Amino acid sequence: MMITAATRHDDDIAVWADGAWATLDDVRAGEFDWMSDDYEIISHLDTDRLIALGVYDADPG
Repeated sequence: MMITAATRHDDDIAVWADGAWATLDDVRAGEFDWMSDDYEIISHLDTDRLIALGVYDADPG
């Protein structure tokens, strides 16, 4: 399945080159309009990639 802008989920993660990140929902709501629009979107289901980037904590305890 090809992921397009229309199939993106609000919980997908936008990651900027400086390591900053936010949920796509927050970006769409304008909460990060001061950041550039040059970010990568990573599926919220891609936990391996999110862990590698330090965005997802596999051990929240």
